[in-house]
Amino acid sequence: MGPDLPPGFRWIPGWLDAAEGDALFRRIVAETRWEDPILRVAGRTIAMPRRVAFFGPFAYAYSGVLHPPRPLPPAIDEIRRRIEDIAGHPFNTVLVNLYRSGADSVSWHSDDDYPHGGHPAVASLSLGATRRFRIAHKRDARARFSLELTPGGLLVMDGRSQLDYRHALPKSASAHGQRVNLTFRFMAATNAD
Repeated sequence: MGPDLPPGFRWIPGWLDAAEGDALFRRIVAETRWEDPILRVAGRTIAMPRRVAFFGPFAYAYSGVLHPPRPLPPAIDEIRRRIEDIAGHPFNTVLVNLYRSGADSVSWHSDDDYPHGGHPAVASLSLGATRRFRIAHKRDARARFSLELTPGGLLVMDGRSQLDYRHALPKSASAHGQRVNLTFRFMAATNAD
């Protein structure tokens, strides 16, 4: 029996075995051209509390950050194809996040800020250090969930997951080591207009 998750959230722990996950983690950390964006939030600018890289056929914009289109690297594209098979959804973009320590985080949000062409599913692959992931219903404050994102685990979010819920990876004093998250989506067009 898996963790208690809301409808539209499916956790597959150990989807990648430890050896393959560790090799992919090391390769992504070493070979990725990381960005350190500055965000515009509520009229002020702040450094994004994580490093990122975006790959996909269309430009992607959020919080004053603009990622130009870039082709997926071969190793990430091969993982994307495998994730499509298990998730049952097409994906053509990935946002790669590097959390350097427990001080890096992502605040409450939904992955619903881009044209998905009828394919709103998101698949999130975790590599490296374990971190706690939080999920909350947008209208029912009692509907809250948490999940330990362990190395090699795959979280598939589909159906109404992005319409009804928001999620976060909060800061953690107990988290040690780096974590990479690959968030796969399908973009039908840019949202940068």
